[in-house]
Amino acid sequence: MKNIYKLTLAVSLLFCEVTATAQMAADPEPFIEITGTSEIKIDPDQIFIRITLEENTDKSKININEQEENLIKAFQSVGISTEKLVVTDANAFYGKSGFLSKDVVNTKQFELEVKNATQAKQVFEQMDKLNIKNSYISRVDHSQMEEYKKQAKIKAIQEAEEKATYLLEAVGEELGGALIVRENAFNVYGNQGLHQSNRNRMLKSYRFDGEEDKEESELDFKKITVTASIYVKWAIAQ
Repeated sequence: MKNIYKLTLAVSLLFCEVTATAQMAADPEPFIEITGTSEIKIDPDQIFIRITLEENTDKSKININEQEENLIKAFQSVGISTEKLVVTDANAFYGKSGFLSKDVVNTKQFELEVKNATQAKQVFEQMDKLNIKNSYISRVDHSQMEEYKKQAKIKAIQEAEEKATYLLEAVGEELGGALIVRENAFNVYGNQGLHQSNRNRMLKSYRFDGEEDKEESELDFKKITVTASIYVKWAIAQ
């Protein structure tokens, strides 16, 4: 009889435990899920220009070192700092040095960083005077880009919190603590440069009197756009 009582008690306790677990599974902690997005537009303050110098193949052959010196003097003459002019590559190939003859032709590649489109225009004008045609804007950036990336993610979370708050207020509930925070997507757009085919279009985007033609210049130097998407799951306060 005693054993039957113990068995009955054990079965009853097991039944209560299973029932409680089922109730918990059927009635989970209430929550709300929101995805917040943000977008920040930035004017680039770093413009990178790729320049390739190549020895002339005519009788008035000017060697690479002389071309480099002329280039630096030309930039300095219009107030362009050459502190951020760096050599990215140097090479030589066996090519034509005249109508029938061949010789070793030296080349040298540089990257110059300037602050804005006005300085970029001045750089291309000086290179045109030196008959340097192999150059283009490789990319644009901002010196505080990492800070802007953080701001975009923070703004996305804040946008998600604001949305979750007013949605819960509409049904008489309050926002609890965050349960999950996950970055869905993050992108930077508009930091590509202008390649050789777009070089002349960039030069025409500014008047020679120094006044910017804003409507045209924006076609080439668009703002850099930083976007973020953050998923957040919040508990609903009890």
